[in-house]
Amino acid sequence: MKIKRSLTSGLINQGDRPPSHSTLGHSIGATLFLLLVLAVFPAYTQSPPTSLSSPAPPLRIATRLIRPDVFKENEKIVGFSVDIGRNILEQLQRKADLKTYSDIPEILNAVRLGQADLGIAAIAITKQREQEFDFSYPVLSSELQIMVLAEGEQSRNAERGVLQRLLDPSLLRLFGIVALLMLIPVHILWYFERNNPELIDNPSYIPGIFQALWWTLLALVGQAEDMPKGTVARIVALFWVFVGIIFITYFTAIITAELTVQELQSNIQGLVDLQDRPVAVIADPEAIDYLQRQNLQQVIEFSQPESAYEALLAKKVDAVVAPGPLLLYHAAHEGQGKVQIVGIPFREQFYSIVMPKNSPYRKPINQAILTLKENGTYGKIYRKWFGVRSQG
Repeated sequence: MKIKRSLTSGLINQGDRPPSHSTLGHSIGATLFLLLVLAVFPAYTQSPPTSLSSPAPPLRIATRLIRPDVFKENEKIVGFSVDIGRNILEQLQRKADLKTYSDIPEILNAVRLGQADLGIAAIAITKQREQEFDFSYPVLSSELQIMVLAEGEQSRNAERGVLQRLLDPSLLRLFGIVALLMLIPVHILWYFERNNPELIDNPSYIPGIFQALWWTLLALVGQAEDMPKGTVARIVALFWVFVGIIFITYFTAIITAELTVQELQSNIQGLVDLQDRPVAVIADPEAIDYLQRQNLQQVIEFSQPESAYEALLAKKVDAVVAPGPLLLYHAAHEGQGKVQIVGIPFREQFYSIVMPKNSPYRKPINQAILTLKENGTYGKIYRKWFGVRSQG
């Protein structure tokens, strides 16, 4: 019994005895130290495989070809918006996947359908568009202006206009009819006045017939001095003088009308002078609506500025209305000496980069635009393409 009690007490003292305070303190301290190591040095506790992130995909940019904004030169895409976009993409460290469309509605539709991330093509900011799209800060501010033929070109055009009018088929037909009718009084005059030396000094058919022809031509233009003496010849002569009055009156009216048109075209100084005249507009729905609200009914839309400029030189339109920078570029390059900008600029417009609503690119693009304007890059690009100081 004593042995049994001693074994039992020994088991209790060595196996079931609760741990001392010092042992418990050491365990808690070790646990806290381990947690601290895990929190401060996680890299030492876990080492996932490291991999380089893939480069960001290029931004899909929708644009349209319109000089000097975006156009091809020597197989390269250049232009004002191209330079602006390139500098913005450099700041964003992104590349571009450029796709061209025919007009602004197609660009907006591509952005709307998610086929493009950005639209860069001198797109005007309007209240209606802002309800559907996001716009960056304006990259171009301009007003509409009027371009007409230069004074020297107007003079040359007036000469060409008169010549073209004289060679008009309807007027040529009139000349032919008068020439045929002239054969009647010529022969009557020769037959009845061949013995009248004051009109025909040689009674032979030749050269007498040519003398009768000369008198008939003078009578047609009202310059004949001597009149026939015979009754029949006098009646025919009076009839022919009457025909000559009608002919000269009609001919004078045609020339006067042509010269009046040329004079009116040279007096264009504003929208008021464009009433009831054909006016070219370069594919801008907002500008077309504005001009029609100003009672300009003969507004003709052209998809490309080059077509509008050719129509002006060909006198198919009396003026071209477009944003000032486009007209300034043409007047300083291809149209130098041929066209001129007239009147006071009107209807200011702001052009911007368009993107879908809530686009993540809006803020970084705005910051990039501000940087370009602050460091002087924007001003250099503007002067490069438009030759004047920027207004932005």
